[in-house]
Amino acid sequence: MEILRLKELMNQKGISREELANKVGVSMTTISNINSEKNLPTINLLLQIAKALDVDIREMFLPTKGSSITQNEVDQAKRLFEKGLNVLNGVIE
Repeated sequence: MEILRLKELMNQKGISREELANKVGVSMTTISNINSEKNLPTINLLLQIAKALDVDIREMFLPTKGSSITQNEVDQAKRLFEKGLNVLNGVIE
């Protein structure tokens, strides 16, 4: 199971990689790498993507019906948030 539901949400909203990339100001490669989890987005980029998809950021992490989240996936999501918070704290402090 993927950490992010980006691909699924893009399909639901009928938004292509190119369209999403243009809306958030990144390359299509960046969106592809996020979809394939080669790269994880920053918290700021996640917020921009959620806004572009018109979803609450929490929806990007919620499992779909009938799926479950493993402890490893929970740990990965926690690390992603902690990394983002550390970046934000470094900028604010």
